[in-house]
Amino acid sequence: MLSGSPPYAQTGAVDVYLSTVAAEGIACPNVADKLPDIPAAAKAEVDRNLAQLDKQLQEANDRLATSEGQGGPNFVQNAILGPLTDKRAAAIDRIAIAIGRVAERPTGLDELAACSLGDSAAPSDEATPTDQATPTDQATPPEQTTAPPATGSATPDPSGSQTADPAAQTIVCPNVADKLSDIPAAAKAEVDRNLAQLAKQVQEANDRLATSEGQGGPDFVQNAILGPLTDKRAAAIDRIAIAIGRVAERPTGLDELAACSLGDAQNSADAGPSAADYVDIRDVPKAEQPQAGKNASTGTYASRCGTNRDGHSNTDNLILAPGMSDGAQLRQDYVGNMSTDAFSTNESLAAADTTCRTSDDRSAYFWPTLRVRGSDDESAAGSDTNNVGTPVQPTSVKLEYRGNLTSEVTAAPRFLRMISGDARAASNGADNARPTFTCTGFTDRLTDKYPICPSGSDLVRVFDMPSCWDGQNLDSADHRTHLVFPDETGACPSGTEAVPQLRMTLTYDDVPTSGDVPFAVDGFASEQNDPSTDHAGAIGVMSQRLMNTVVRCVNSGKNC
Repeated sequence: MLSGSPPYAQTGAVDVYLSTVAAEGIACPNVADKLPDIPAAAKAEVDRNLAQLDKQLQEANDRLATSEGQGGPNFVQNAILGPLTDKRAAAIDRIAIAIGRVAERPTGLDELAACSLGDSAAPSDEATPTDQATPTDQATPPEQTTAPPATGSATPDPSGSQTADPAAQTIVCPNVADKLSDIPAAAKAEVDRNLAQLAKQVQEANDRLATSEGQGGPDFVQNAILGPLTDKRAAAIDRIAIAIGRVAERPTGLDELAACSLGDAQNSADAGPSAADYVDIRDVPKAEQPQAGKNASTGTYASRCGTNRDGHSNTDNLILAPGMSDGAQLRQDYVGNMSTDAFSTNESLAAADTTCRTSDDRSAYFWPTLRVRGSDDESAAGSDTNNVGTPVQPTSVKLEYRGNLTSEVTAAPRFLRMISGDARAASNGADNARPTFTCTGFTDRLTDKYPICPSGSDLVRVFDMPSCWDGQNLDSADHRTHLVFPDETGACPSGTEAVPQLRMTLTYDDVPTSGDVPFAVDGFASEQNDPSTDHAGAIGVMSQRLMNTVVRCVNSGKNC
């Protein structure tokens, strides 16, 4: 064990300490013995991850055996045991998720992630079950290579040694999504999950980098942070290639994107918004208002669901990353359904309580948190070093179902998934971006930048959801093709039908109006809190009776 008085404390000699630990082995808690009866539908995935745990332990013991003479007294903890714990935690989480998809999710498994030094002569207590299948689709992560640096990244030190001040730098990695083309629909969900996992891995590595100042020797960052990150990325990238390869030609060359490097934090992609991302609302021209046709449905129905005073927030995204804790990697605020998180199902949503005035509306409505930025950013951020500032809740939330400019609407199906905007618009481009900001008293002026509102005027965020349904699907592989936006005339494309369009309007009366970057919405580290990344989502969980009322109000021209 590393706790207590380690061998080196008695001698003061690092080489004596390392010789001692090399004679020991790493022991880890047995996960297989702590699992409930594994459902048949989850067995293959659980077996793959149990095998991965064995592989992780073996690799760590191999590294321990060759570590003599490396690092300082904390080398083993920082470079071997710490990264092993991170890898085991991820594999254990995948096991829990796999079981939780088809049965009750096991709890307490995360306590089994940490390992310690033990007697190398003792048998490993992470034994492989006799009926465990050997994974055939999980390739061994490639050895770390020097990847071409991402835009704005520093060239890795060819010696592998990182001596620069970690607190003044950040980790930058090659973009994997940009190297993928025409992802088959059958692979899209799995690819999206692993792309989200890649972003999460970089965030976790940057979090560790930010708190590592003064730890270890000159190779600490490479051995304890960059090396383990490369291993994790290699595994996720391999899963992406496997997912695509099952239904199409497997992409090649992706393994070269695993390695990351240190870059200048001042020039990194997570530097945050700049003054150019803000505009005085009085300088924004008035927007043209679309005209309704003679067959338009002009009524509205308002669902009153509060403003999230109860603080229902998390970093999950049930639509884009179901079953993945922290899949959003930014904080989401919710109204409506009170149970929404990454592990919600249609059944759990239907059974949950709601903040809406009528229990017939158990829909989940959510959007990224807005934060006021300032001198207290660091303390307010907590563990989220990219989305800094003090979270603020809207003072009013208007949820309005509206009609179509050219036709009547039909009932939307229960559990329909809706997404507006693109959280990665700064990187992906404007194709799916729909940021809409304004200020009270100036609602005829709409901008895609953060607006600075004059005294007496409040900040407003507006999200219009797509409203042309394909008539069959509640969701789609890209989460967009089953429900699309009307064209410029307001008409739905051929093959789709108009359903009531949800408009979410959030008003804030307590955000500052001065300073270069007074406020911003939460976003991915790579997106600089760009206003173009503002987005929102909803899952419709209305009773059929209430949906019929919505349709009747909209088509009759009434405001209900």
